[in-house]
Amino acid sequence: MERAWDTSWPGCPPVARVLRRGFSGHSVRFYTLPGGKRYATSDSEHAEILRRHHVLLTAIFGGLGSGDELLTAVTCSWSAASQPPPRDSAVASTTPAAVHWRSDDLSTGPRFPSWQHHYVSQLDQRDPAFDQLLLCVADDMTDDVMLFGDTGTWAYHPYDGGAEVFAPDAGARDQLAAAHADWAVPTSPAT
Repeated sequence: MERAWDTSWPGCPPVARVLRRGFSGHSVRFYTLPGGKRYATSDSEHAEILRRHHVLLTAIFGGLGSGDELLTAVTCSWSAASQPPPRDSAVASTTPAAVHWRSDDLSTGPRFPSWQHHYVSQLDQRDPAFDQLLLCVADDMTDDVMLFGDTGTWAYHPYDGGAEVFAPDAGARDQLAAAHADWAVPTSPAT
């Protein structure tokens, strides 16, 4: 797993904001609710969030029944020290078999220590726990979840209000954005 990640995303921890800086030409964002609404206020909106996530995941990793149902899920805990604390109980309940993978020092200076601790587990997209994890993210109960397949060439970062996809190259990014243009978050023109 470490080799697959480092081959595809060299020098970057599995953190969306760091990937965005290091691989800015590879990412595209999508809304998970119509009109860019950030949070669901009904069961039907929660269902729409899950539907959109699954459509995008199918486009990237293959449909259910394709043999690509298993994804690596990265969940996190945070601290001011390198020793990883336990993850929040809501997240831990969705990925109880997760193991500590790595810890990254994301400090902005010596007076502001900030460690992000990454836990990994395999999740089947058909497992109800997979949808529970996506809804934990959508309801702002956790942050910095990352999903990727065996090769690590695509990274999928759900967040409250949408999903950011890191493609292997600009062409793959553009193809995915065009296929789901009605959900794509508009980008600002370069100045």
